[in-house]
Amino acid sequence: MIGGNIANLLQEASKIKEAMEKIGAGLPAGISIAELEAKINALKTSTKAVDAINAERTQMVNVKADDVKTLNEYLIIIRLAIKSLCGLNSSEYEMVGGTRASERKKPVRKPKPQA
Repeated sequence: MIGGNIANLLQEASKIKEAMEKIGAGLPAGISIAELEAKINALKTSTKAVDAINAERTQMVNVKADDVKTLNEYLIIIRLAIKSLCGLNSSEYEMVGGTRASERKKPVRKPKPQA
């Protein structure tokens, strides 16, 4: 049941616990209400721990995305500064990842269809 619906499993366990309380002492050896309660509580505890870790992970993923955006914007600013200082056909601009104007592909015009 890994990855299954935990809420349904806990609800089913609660119903079985109620039924076991009504049945009483006729249960086989090794099966007890206390053991069932312990297993239910263990699952609830581990589920809460996983939920807390997932929330923290989501927060860190959002922080990482913000850091990526900030760094990318800063690199754009650096390229623009070097482009404006050295020119768009300079080797310095190419060194920071820009494409020199002389190396850009010239646009090709498509002929107009005859009507």
